[in-house]
Amino acid sequence: MRVLDNADRVGGNIRTDRESGYVLEWGPNGFLDNVPATPELVRRVGLVDRMVKADEQSALRYIVRKGRPRLVPASPPAFLRSDALSWPGKLRIAGEPFAKPRPDGDETVHDFAARRIGDEAARVLVGAMVTGVYAGDARKLSLEATFPKMAAMEREYGGLFRAMLGKRREAKAKGGKAGGPAGPGGVLTSFRSGLQELTDGVAARLDGAIELSAGIDRIVRGAGRGYEIHRTGGRVERADAVVLACPAWSTAGLVRDLDGELAAELARIPSAPVVVAHLGFEVAELPERPRGFGFLVPRGEGATVLGALYTSNIFPGRSPEGKFLFTVMLGGAHEPERIDDSDDAIVVRALGDLHTTLDVHARPEFVRIFRHPRGIPQYTVGHLDRVRAIERALERLPGLAVSGNSYLGISVNHCAEEAPKVAERVLAAVRGA
Repeated sequence: MRVLDNADRVGGNIRTDRESGYVLEWGPNGFLDNVPATPELVRRVGLVDRMVKADEQSALRYIVRKGRPRLVPASPPAFLRSDALSWPGKLRIAGEPFAKPRPDGDETVHDFAARRIGDEAARVLVGAMVTGVYAGDARKLSLEATFPKMAAMEREYGGLFRAMLGKRREAKAKGGKAGGPAGPGGVLTSFRSGLQELTDGVAARLDGAIELSAGIDRIVRGAGRGYEIHRTGGRVERADAVVLACPAWSTAGLVRDLDGELAAELARIPSAPVVVAHLGFEVAELPERPRGFGFLVPRGEGATVLGALYTSNIFPGRSPEGKFLFTVMLGGAHEPERIDDSDDAIVVRALGDLHTTLDVHARPEFVRIFRHPRGIPQYTVGHLDRVRAIERALERLPGLAVSGNSYLGISVNHCAEEAPKVAERVLAAVRGA
């Protein structure tokens, strides 16, 4: 087995830099520990003693309303007291059990939420959640593709409240805890030096099988069976099977001469650009040290950023003593043009929203900006049809597989769950041949 990577490092968007005492994530900050595949992978690569759990105050999460962060309620009594929604918005949520049935076809996340819990909650609560997870537009993303458990809850129980009650009854009968309508939420988990420890650990276990800056140009059929991997400079390698574990847009370019229909379907999966701005401050210059995980900004609330993490609060050792690190996200599906802003313009936008929401007037003593022109795959309406078309095309190409977060899940957990299944399918194809 060999791993060929066109990049000069492993890990894709999982990358951690350490500068001036700050721990800076380029992409995801961690994974939830409620999916067994990822902790098992951590165990296999020998990193269990390096894991760290998010601080308990990470449960405090905020949504910006009228320029100020409002605590997202975590219980029914807290929901009644919360100012995250208006009273009409709260009362509309109470009518969820009487919502209209789901229409035929692929429903957007926004339409599902508006139908079940009302327009205000759909825009504020669900829209902000979609921004935080996908940097996406809830009015364009497919519910079945992005939040399949939500869709299943409605199918199986007839509604969200009924699902919550049903799961509680089922958990009680089994002597356990329901955790929530879609299952236990899990605890956000990372490593002492950042999430890159995971990908570095996996690479170390591959014991020299990885070739970086590989210069892969295209994949074509081999003579007889298998595939030819054409590389920059005219070099050609042959393989019985190939797994393309790269973004759909990149995979489309690699298979353009192998199967034009497959390449076209892959190219139809869009991505949202994301800018990540790390801003470090002297704690003494902040009006107060923020508490909690961070805030998200629903559309229409004035701020121009997607949200901000209070990074120093989440995991230990993310900033030097006496310093505080904010990680501000900009761009996404709503404002893709932010990817082309200058560093100065990005800092101005980020500081403007920190000033409005948290009264931060100080200048950061540390700035680091990361750009992802094709940051997060967008599972827009029709996405599952595109995935099925890709799967049909792959049936014509035994021994070829695609994997990664472009298809059926964007999280670290999904990739950890999917990888062994892909490996088994490819091995079965090779053995069968």
